[in-house]
Amino acid sequence: MELVEIHEHHMEDSPEVLMSGNEAIARGALEAGVRYCASYPGTPSTEITEALMERATERGDIYVEWSTNEKVALEASAGASWAGIPAICPMKSLGLNVASDFLLNLNLTGSGPGGLVIVVCDDPMGHSSSNEQDSRFYAKAAQIPLLEPSTYQEAKDVVVFAFEISKRFEIPVMVRSTTRLSHSRGLVRIGTIQVGKKKAEAIPKGLYNVPNPTGKHRDLLAKMEEVAKVFDESDWNKMGGDELADTLVISSGVSTRYVGEALVRLKHWKAAILGVVTTYPLPRNTVSKALATYKKVVFVEESEPFIEDEIRALSSTISGSARMYGVRSGESRPGGEMNTDRAKAILEHENVLKANKTLIVRPAPKPFLLSERSLTFCAGCTHRNFYYAIKLLKRRLKGALTVVGDIGCYSLGVFYDESMETMQAMGSGLGVASGLGQLERFGFEQKVLAVAGDSTFFHACIPALVNCRHKNAKVTFVILDNATTAMTGFQAHPGSRTQHQDHTSVDIAEIIRAIGPDHFERGDAGDLGDLVNLLDSVVNKKGLKVLILDSVCRLEEKKRTPTAKHMEVTVDEEKCRGDSCQICVREFGCPAISWDYVSKRPVILEHQCVLCGACIAVCPHGAIKGDYR
Repeated sequence: MELVEIHEHHMEDSPEVLMSGNEAIARGALEAGVRYCASYPGTPSTEITEALMERATERGDIYVEWSTNEKVALEASAGASWAGIPAICPMKSLGLNVASDFLLNLNLTGSGPGGLVIVVCDDPMGHSSSNEQDSRFYAKAAQIPLLEPSTYQEAKDVVVFAFEISKRFEIPVMVRSTTRLSHSRGLVRIGTIQVGKKKAEAIPKGLYNVPNPTGKHRDLLAKMEEVAKVFDESDWNKMGGDELADTLVISSGVSTRYVGEALVRLKHWKAAILGVVTTYPLPRNTVSKALATYKKVVFVEESEPFIEDEIRALSSTISGSARMYGVRSGESRPGGEMNTDRAKAILEHENVLKANKTLIVRPAPKPFLLSERSLTFCAGCTHRNFYYAIKLLKRRLKGALTVVGDIGCYSLGVFYDESMETMQAMGSGLGVASGLGQLERFGFEQKVLAVAGDSTFFHACIPALVNCRHKNAKVTFVILDNATTAMTGFQAHPGSRTQHQDHTSVDIAEIIRAIGPDHFERGDAGDLGDLVNLLDSVVNKKGLKVLILDSVCRLEEKKRTPTAKHMEVTVDEEKCRGDSCQICVREFGCPAISWDYVSKRPVILEHQCVLCGACIAVCPHGAIKGDYR
């Protein structure tokens, strides 16, 4: 594709721009000439696509979509790349699980002439995920190149390099970020945005791996040998610190920055730093030279010992290589999130210190403890109404109700008096329910209810719902439909009422009717007074039941249609039972309701209250009132 450079910024006037890691990745894609982006929103990767979508809205020179799920997004992106259009597919770690089935075929087929970069943002500590996983192992399983930027500048520049590798070898390239790099900000020196004018071409022939996948596999391994040579010749893997020291710290990604900060604090000893950016295939010559130069090597990486294992394996082929310290020898531990204090603790581990006998050991500072706060729904969130109704329904059914779900805003149900019993990957709640719904024959006496959001329904619930219908599972499936992807920033999905560009809205109800449950009903999640009876009625019907609860995300409602205050919520102290009740505070738990320990009465926090009126229905004594003005 012929590219035209567009100088949107004068480098001498504005050489650097403040960007988040995700914005820098998006900028790198634009500078590489990306023309196509398909994604599914998932923290911490969402802002990459949003930044590209902003460009698409302003200029119209690229196509950006929120796909139904990550597998569909990767398939669509591969199609663009096969047709010669540079494509990027951002996703979070769990999304790569969804896309992996296609990825481990695409690696053999090849990504064609356009260039395809897969950006995966891992979430150590699971800040907004149901697990913490190290996605680098997918690069090894798929035998595709992997790059890990450590700075905002590298986050931009490495994407340009990734496209170069992908186009040259016609292979998808993975770029891995983690939460702290994706969501923090720094100065980035920007380049020029390239705009392509050439139309897409016919896709190559032979885009399949049968009947000889072994031959395609050998071709892929040969490509990776050539990629390894390019990685070795590149200047991405930089040495820093005190290169004359006898200890070398090897790290990757944002961990390289933490190591640098830790060594600043450890003024009593010195070490060299090798920041590995071309993580897989390993730059063998670069690493071999380092192992022959330094006596001791310490590994610091996030989250699993990926580089450590690769280098330990490489060291077995080198005579007289360095002594190594890391997860495998007990100086560090896998999992969790890296930070400066943790990097410092690894470098100060007693085994490392014994190897540096002249060092002065300084006691680690005591940790600063923050007050723990439970996770909860936003003020006025209709999901709270649903789970409050579930609590009451469980009491009514004397506990004979199992609620299963998955990841989304509604996953906070596991913290809402444990109203939801399971929470795994998107769509897995209904899949679990399809299994539980068959267990009555084995004496399982619980009624089964699965819950998912509208975006999750399109993402991963349809196959599970078909399975429930096909196998006649006795399940109640509740869809909390707020017509947006609320957890990640209100992105549109196929069922959203407002669609971007010329997209067509897809009616969830029509899909459900086509699948044919035994009972289908709609309700209003905002009507808390009737919600318990509605759920009770549906749950106690026979067969497969589906209930759509029309709801609203209060944050999006306030963002899209700000309204003047028309109602004031107050507490009638004469009717309030105070300490002897506390249902509104302890059981309903809206953050707009606080407790006055002097009057021993609830207080409505006006700056938090969104005037939804749900607490009025919650109070059994009529003490909470809504006065219209």
